[in-house]
Formats: sequence, C-alpha cells, structure tokens
Amino acid sequence: MRGSRSLRLLLVLAVLTAFTVTALDARSGSGNSPFDVVRRASDATLGPVQRAIGGAVNTATGALGIGTDTDELRRLRDDNDRLRAELAKTDALRTQVRELNSLLGLKDTADLSVVPARVVAFGSSLGFERTATIDAGSRDGIKPGQTVVTGKGLVGRTKRVSDITSVVVLLTDRDVSVGVRVARTGRLGLATGDGAGGMTYELLGQNDRAEVGDDVVTSGSSTYVAGLPVGRVSAIDSNPNALTRTGRLSPYADLGSLDLVGVVLGGPRVSPRAPLPRPSPSPTR
Repeated sequence: MRGSRSLRLLLVLAVLTAFTVTALDARSGSGNSPFDVVRRASDATLGPVQRAIGGAVNTATGALGIGTDTDELRRLRDDNDRLRAELAKTDALRTQVRELNSLLGLKDTADLSVVPARVVAFGSSLGFERTATIDAGSRDGIKPGQTVVTGKGLVGRTKRVSDITSVVVLLTDRDVSVGVRVARTGRLGLATGDGAGGMTYELLGQNDRAEVGDDVVTSGSSTYVAGLPVGRVSAIDSNPNALTRTGRLSPYADLGSLDLVGVVLGGPRVSPRAPLPRPSPSPTR
C-alpha cells in the first residue's frame, strides 16, 4: 500500500515538473531557451521513473483482470448464456414430464386409450372462436369427434383432422355443449361454453339442485367419454321463477396455457350393453 502511494506521488511530481518546465520554456519564445538544459535534465531524470510507474500500473491492472482480458469476459458471458438456455430447457422438460404424469394418471384412472399430442397453435377455425391445433392426426389414429383431455380434465373435441395435425374445438367455445352430471347428486345437465373462458350449466330437472363447489363430470355421449372431470360450480343463478336451475362452471383444464394433451381413442362404457334375458313364460294351467 505504501509503495503504491509513493509511486503515485512520484508520478504527480513528474507531471508537475514537466508542466512547469514546458510553461517557462513557452514564455521564453526562443529556440535557445535557457530552460533547455533543465528540460533535458528533467527528461533524463524523470523519464525512467515515469516508465517504471506505467509498467507497475499495467502489471497490477493485468493481474486484477481490469479492462484488459476482454476475451475472458466474453467467454464468461457466453458460458452464462449457455447455462441459462440449458436451465430453460430443463424447466420445459420438467413441465412436460409433470403434464405427462398427470395425463397418464387420468388415463389409468378412467381406463382410457390415449394418444398424447402437443399444442402447436391457438386460433379460430371453421367458424369456431376457440380452437387449438395439435401435432397429431389421422396417421396416429385420430378421427373427428374424439374427446381431448389433459391430466386435469376435459379440453374439447377434435373437429378437423389431417395426416399429422388436428384442430380441437375447446369446450369454452360458444357452439360447444357437453352433457354433464353433478358428481355429488348424479343429476344430469348441459354445460355450454360462454366464449370467454368459462361455461354455463343447466340442470334438466326443475327441482334439481347444485351447490357452489360441486364437481361436474361428463355424462357420456358419442363424442365425450363418460366420467371425465369438466369443472366446478362457481356460481348459481337465483331466479326462483326459472323452469330449470342454471349457473356457472369453472373448467378444471387451463385452456389458456395448453401444452400436452391426450386424444381419447377409446374408453370403457359405463353401463352394460348385454341384452337382458327375456322373462320366462308363465306356466299354463
């Protein structure tokens, strides 16, 4: 620390001396200035000191890596960018694994045959306001009118299918209606998209009731597999003169950030379809 202070002091003295000699020499205005001898002596004496100070400063700066090793700084920045990119890829893979595990859980619980697919685009198609395009099509066994789900619940149905892509109409579209059942009571109803990210429901029986928080599942149809989670009752209309009970549903699936989905190729039928035996004829007397 004392050495560096001494070097700085010598440098200041050298600069002041050189400045003073130059100023006096300029005043003389003569080519044979009496200060030539002084200036030459100053250069001879202070020149080695100045060079020594400059070399010491350069050596210290290089040792500390201050403003000299731009290649090293560039390499560190490149490494930092590479690590950030790898971390982003890792986070994306973790999200996909989590979604796949959730989808497999729903598949196993409901005993479904499912083709996984990725959502590649959102938009409107074929007159529908809310659609998603997935990267699976007829080559994967997909057909129009099949149920589409995530691990959380119902997403919608396939509408248009090409070789390698399919358009899915989301269940919140205004033109989508799904037969539903209140899980707690078994009451049947109809859920319809509101075009704004939610759904409304209508229970078919005049005396049927639902409560806020009730789970609603698909009742089963030629399009939608029975027993799939649709949403939860979020509000109930309180019109006492209404012929049916209506309200609002919040879908379980996050339709605004879909990534991995599953197209249901087949599922179990919830009720037996074997013919009932004919009753035995009454014995004649």
